[in-house]
Amino acid sequence: MMRGRHVQSPRHPIALRQELVTEFERLLWIEPKYDKHSPAEFTVKYDSDDSTLFTVTGKKYGDRPVREFRDKSGLPMFESERVWPALRWKKPWRVRLPGNDQDLVDINLRWKPHTFDMTFRNALAKDAKRDDEKLVTLEIRRASALCAFAVYADGRKVADIRESVVRNRTISFWGATRDNHIPTRKIMEVLVADGFDLSLVSSLSCALHSWSRTNIGI
Repeated sequence: MMRGRHVQSPRHPIALRQELVTEFERLLWIEPKYDKHSPAEFTVKYDSDDSTLFTVTGKKYGDRPVREFRDKSGLPMFESERVWPALRWKKPWRVRLPGNDQDLVDINLRWKPHTFDMTFRNALAKDAKRDDEKLVTLEIRRASALCAFAVYADGRKVADIRESVVRNRTISFWGATRDNHIPTRKIMEVLVADGFDLSLVSSLSCALHSWSRTNIGI
């Protein structure tokens, strides 16, 4: 456990992809690429051995800016796409399988700034008899004046996402500049409880990284 931070296991394991649920508490690094010629926009790494878990590449289909999440072998897992500005107040981004138009998660912004819900079908609730029992809703809240967010499931904080005070030279505050843009790309650190999907929290962390820079969406 990191000093001053804690997470708690969800009441039931939660996953979009069941093979990527962690069996113990993990610390991940979300590292943005500073080289504009790099094919990877983000790299998600384990803190324990600095090995790569996922890579995130940016690509376009026509006018659609899409992020593609790939596992460590390079196989695509899913895509994250920005929603058009006119609709972004309701749903800032979408998560889909490659080549599929069906949303994997339903994202709903709340009236409270920097707070929203994510609802999706839990891949680990196969024994549930009713469809509503197969769904899970996460609440994502801004945690402080820093770029920090907490992820809750049934009142338990299952993930903590924030700028790294270890790997960044400076820390950004909300409203740090006149237009609320954070001037540089920051390394994020993600503390994840056991029983939670690493691919889901990585996708969310990359989206929040950009959301915290623009206060709009990814």
